[in-house]
Amino acid sequence: MSYLERIEDYQEEMTEALKELIAIPSVKGKPGKAGEPFGREISHALNYVLDWGRTNGFKTKNLSGYAGHIEFGEGKETVGVLVHLDVVPAGEGWIHPPFSGEVEGGRIYGRGAVDDKGPAIAGMYALKALKEAGIKPAKKIRIIFGCDEESGWECMEHYFQHEKKPEYGFTPDANFPLINCEKGHLSLVVEGEFAPIEDGCKLEYISGGSRRNIVPEWAEARLLFSDRQSLHKFQEKIAAQSSEKVLIREKEEENRIILQVKGVPAHASLPQQGDNAITRLVEIISRLNYSGGVWDVIRFIQDCFGKKTNGEGLGIDCQDEISGELTINLGVLQVEKGRARMEIDIRYPLCTDGKSIQKKIEDRLVGYGLKIAEIKDLAPHYLEEDNWLIKVLLNAYREETGDLTPPLAIGGRTYAVTLGNAVAFGPNFPGRLETAHQKNENFSIQDLISCTRIYARTLYELTKK
Repeated sequence: MSYLERIEDYQEEMTEALKELIAIPSVKGKPGKAGEPFGREISHALNYVLDWGRTNGFKTKNLSGYAGHIEFGEGKETVGVLVHLDVVPAGEGWIHPPFSGEVEGGRIYGRGAVDDKGPAIAGMYALKALKEAGIKPAKKIRIIFGCDEESGWECMEHYFQHEKKPEYGFTPDANFPLINCEKGHLSLVVEGEFAPIEDGCKLEYISGGSRRNIVPEWAEARLLFSDRQSLHKFQEKIAAQSSEKVLIREKEEENRIILQVKGVPAHASLPQQGDNAITRLVEIISRLNYSGGVWDVIRFIQDCFGKKTNGEGLGIDCQDEISGELTINLGVLQVEKGRARMEIDIRYPLCTDGKSIQKKIEDRLVGYGLKIAEIKDLAPHYLEEDNWLIKVLLNAYREETGDLTPPLAIGGRTYAVTLGNAVAFGPNFPGRLETAHQKNENFSIQDLISCTRIYARTLYELTKK
């Protein structure tokens, strides 16, 4: 039986393994005991896959809970398959519990199903198929499991401080046919401190979002008016201009209200697919037309973000033919007791650079009493289409699917950049609805099998004599 034929027989086993891995709520938490730098659940997920590797006869290694690997084959060179086991918070509104791994209509539901636990399972069973078919790779194959991809990538930093980088590889954490260009990624924290201004209305707090790399699906503010007449006028203004029910009176005897808005989450690299609850809430509050103090934060967000996701309000909008348009996401906002903090996510094309963007934003912030407190810049990652690695991967994909779609550019950042000579490769097929970072995230079981076949073909071709 060939290695590809074996994969079809693994379907039930693979589905069960993915359900068990999804059932581990591996959202980053507080460090636990030794070997749990990102919390107990992520450590649990890492131990799960490494136990699987040992049970199936592979070499394994756990690097203090930061990352680990399963290894197969011998040789001087190593091919790396980089996956991650951590997931973003589940959020609300799921049709199935987000950590249940429920199967319905041929799809498995759960946080991490497609990002990135399903692809991890596909890589593991591609390795198993090669081993059980008697294939002897002429190079080492390592499936490297990261545990902090959704946050700070400390996992890869730690891993490559202790292990030699593979010569080339791929990460199954994006789209097919493959991604040969990843936009630059600028992460910003913007802060400001303001003297209290209470004339007419006091902005007691605003809170929204949970991660800079997710379009926020909720936001809330509390306002204290100087008198009931002012409160009622504001209520009437909103009622006249908005069909949304966003007002809740906190206490009948006080002139205070809470505004709550729900949005639609999406990955920050595709903010146009979501509906930002923070910017919608700010648009409502801005109708008060106050200025000075923390009200300048409201003015800044309304002026520089609004409903646009291309950075036009900050003067940083740009695009090119290879990598597309710049995108921006205001993912987190906290305003309270005269202090404001924003977390902003920017994905920029090849035609610009992080320093130029930073300078333009700094110039814009001056007029609002804000400043950049933290900044992290990852340059774009790009491999030409005639690169040998790309040719091998594309050929494996095309032999399996018959699809001749050319390579793509994305705004997401993947582990491919940590290797340099690597690209993102699947698991989302052309035309499929992308559900990563969204409620009801799911992965077709048939696509799981197809991915496994493609990865097995690829690893066979990359490591044959």
